[in-house]
Amino acid sequence: MGLSTSATHIIFFIASVVIAGGFIGVAASVIVNITNGVQDRGNMIAQQLSEDFTVINDPQRMSNNPVVFYLKNTGKTVLSTAHITVLIDGVAVNSTVNTTEPWKPGQVIILTANVDLSSGDHVAKIILQDGLAKTFQFEV
Repeated sequence: MGLSTSATHIIFFIASVVIAGGFIGVAASVIVNITNGVQDRGNMIAQQLSEDFTVINDPQRMSNNPVVFYLKNTGKTVLSTAHITVLIDGVAVNSTVNTTEPWKPGQVIILTANVDLSSGDHVAKIILQDGLAKTFQFEV
């Protein structure tokens, strides 16, 4: 009677150690995945906070056909001028940039949008390759 009770206790102990070991393995994997996700999100937010640009035009004195935007890199990192999308009044327009070089902090680039606008108020949205965007309201 004493041996069967001890054997039962040993079997239950071994089973609980195996189950606890499996749980710890799964929990450690989940914690590592959560930690990596938080770290990636933190890096992405840090990058977004260090990237910025501003439209420095006078909104009351905008040219027309073409519409010329002066953009200043006000962030702390170099930005790409490779793919800049311009939406004027919600419509994508053809545009060109005066440089193909990296856009350094403090540097001003000229973005020319080939569009003929009617007189009045307009809204431009300028979107960089990485999704950074600015909205600019102006009058022609």
